Amino acid sequence: MFFSVVGDTLLESRRVLPYTTFMSTRIAKIVVAYSPANQAAQDMSTHIQTWLEAEGRDVCLLAANKGDLQCTCAWDGVDLILTLGGDGTLLGMARAVHELEIPILGLNLGKVGFLTELSPVDWRESLTAILGGEYAMSSRLVISCSVLRQGQEYYRGCAINDLVISCGSLARMIRLDMWYGRDHLGSVRADGIIVATPTGSSGYSISAGGPLIYPELDVFALTPICPFLHAFRPMVLPFENELRIHIQDAVSEVYLTQDGQTGVSLSPGDTVLVSKAPKRLHLVRPVHSHYAHKLKSKGFIRES
Repeated sequence: MFFSVVGDTLLESRRVLPYTTFMSTRIAKIVVAYSPANQAAQDMSTHIQTWLEAEGRDVCLLAANKGDLQCTCAWDGVDLILTLGGDGTLLGMARAVHELEIPILGLNLGKVGFLTELSPVDWRESLTAILGGEYAMSSRLVISCSVLRQGQEYYRGCAINDLVISCGSLARMIRLDMWYGRDHLGSVRADGIIVATPTGSSGYSISAGGPLIYPELDVFALTPICPFLHAFRPMVLPFENELRIHIQDAVSEVYLTQDGQTGVSLSPGDTVLVSKAPKRLHLVRPVHSHYAHKLKSKGFIRES
């Protein structure tokens, strides 16, 4: 597999965070995952398969709809998953297979494409360099969650971007009580709460007033959604302890959603447990792609 860690000397010479590694191992077996709802992605999947096979790679196509996988190929020996679609396609795929720790690379055929690295215009040039060993690996934190109902585990899942506890279609507030390890963070009345990974800090969390976080840090952002009287400020906490969120009361239905794609309904009295997943997500990027450049290109940073 091509995600083995390179030596410390190389990391120090590049002056990058420890979770960024520069790779050179050959990529031999590739799964091309496309969104069946995206016609452009479906059409491009066969085109890229033909191109990759001409480059001497073993390729398997996979129809992936928010993690609902329709795949007949074996995962053993897969070196890379190439997703065709938007951020949603990559997120669904990552949630489905992150425990396998297979690196993922995204080709953007969606609207935002903050997590994807390849462009539909010049993907051949970038992919040629990556296949030749010119790429970096970004190791990202994944959050694990479970729901306790009457003391028993009712639900278990994970998230790449964020977990959101919020009401349904009605604009009603809920009361949440929160602990970080043994520390009681307090109670808040709000439209909901966002627990965002550094990867997801540029999504829903920042829209609700949360901070941008460098994507390779082991921390999370806790951001309330429209808190009553602004009683609870956004917080950034290290993932050393478990976060517990207790649903005290609600006047309408409450939901826990993962990456805005899937989730479960909650009831008063339920407790949501949030912790760092034991396995990390590995994202492939071209060596010329950097976080600051992406923030500028997406309008998060504007030069005066």
